[in-house]
Amino acid sequence: MERQMDADIESQLTRLLLFVLLILLYVEISALLPRLAPIELRGAVATLAFFLVMGLMYATVSAFLRWEGRGSISDLGLKTDDTFVTHLFFGAIAGGAAAGLVVLIALFFGGQLRPASEITVDLLVSEAIITVPVALIEELCYRGYMLTRMARLWGRATGILVSSLIFALFHFRWWTPLGTVSLLLIVIFTTNIALGGAVLSIGYYLSGQRLWVPIGFHFGWNIVAYVMFPVYPQTPVVLPEVFQIEWGVTTVAGFLFGLSLLYLLLSRQRMNMTRNRGRGR
Repeated sequence: MERQMDADIESQLTRLLLFVLLILLYVEISALLPRLAPIELRGAVATLAFFLVMGLMYATVSAFLRWEGRGSISDLGLKTDDTFVTHLFFGAIAGGAAAGLVVLIALFFGGQLRPASEITVDLLVSEAIITVPVALIEELCYRGYMLTRMARLWGRATGILVSSLIFALFHFRWWTPLGTVSLLLIVIFTTNIALGGAVLSIGYYLSGQRLWVPIGFHFGWNIVAYVMFPVYPQTPVVLPEVFQIEWGVTTVAGFLFGLSLLYLLLSRQRMNMTRNRGRGR
């Protein structure tokens, strides 16, 4: 019995490590292919690489579930029952409000936002086209699969910590090649993204292991962040270590505010559901 348990744990670790390495490979592909392309084709190659990687990540989750002999992707928290729209909405509201707080801090205290003339319908549509698959696929990979497998092996707290750190480190393309930004900015950025991963993970568990909440939060955050702020470091900004979303310390306040709002929304929903059940008896 003990040998069987050890073999099962070893099998789980092997699958998890292979999964993490494959996701790292896909992130490398997304980062490297545009840089290898001629300058005039770089934008088109980046778009193709993006959708290729999204497809590979989805296919990998599906393949690993089959390897485990488990159910469909919906079993990771993507079931479309009568609460999924509410969870998606709560997540989007909390994520958008979280990023909105960072916007307000920058607006009133001297940070740099995107010029109003650049905020167009085309920008909103293009960001939505990118953000929808990013929110869906990244949450499926990092929270739906990676977090749950780590939590099964090491416990929920360690799973949240390790998966969030990997999530942050795998965003390295924003600060590579080395020298693009200072070491301080790399540390702040990585810490912020890890905190964001933890918030998304906590939202996953607060909602009863439903991925719709972190998907909505991820979408709301990214839409507000990339519409309202310049894209750094491609565009130089004032005091990025303070005000720039995901790069500055004010991001911490945004994530904590978003988590608090999410907790309140989900708690209120649970109270209403409990009250309705009581009336139905």
